[in-house]
Amino acid sequence: MRRARFACLLAAAAIAMAGCGPKPRNVAITPASPPPSNSASGAPGESGVYGFSGARVAESAPEGVIGECIWIFDENDQSQIAKGDCREAEPGKFRISLKPGKYVVHGPGGNQRIEVKRGTWLKVMSLVELPLAP
Repeated sequence: MRRARFACLLAAAAIAMAGCGPKPRNVAITPASPPPSNSASGAPGESGVYGFSGARVAESAPEGVIGECIWIFDENDQSQIAKGDCREAEPGKFRISLKPGKYVVHGPGGNQRIEVKRGTWLKVMSLVELPLAP
């Protein structure tokens, strides 16, 4: 049951990224310190993005994506340079180390231009709002 729900979320995210289906919400970008993480090192001077990628139905808690869940493109939005993987143990949560620079984040909530500064982590919340079923 849970896997089927995540497959639906991933399909909805793909539809939203293709420009049809549910209306994506803007990606929320917040400068912040990296959260404690068991899955990635927090070396001094490191920078990048972390956050949550998924979908939600009105007034419900968001559900996270499993597998590839966020994509980072160069500042011209031409070449993919990194991707975030969301593990089954922590659906929707990702953390990607990036060099300082300008990028475009692609996720279920749409695309957003960001600038990563040395030693800074940006929190990205990328959610697509799904319509209620009739």
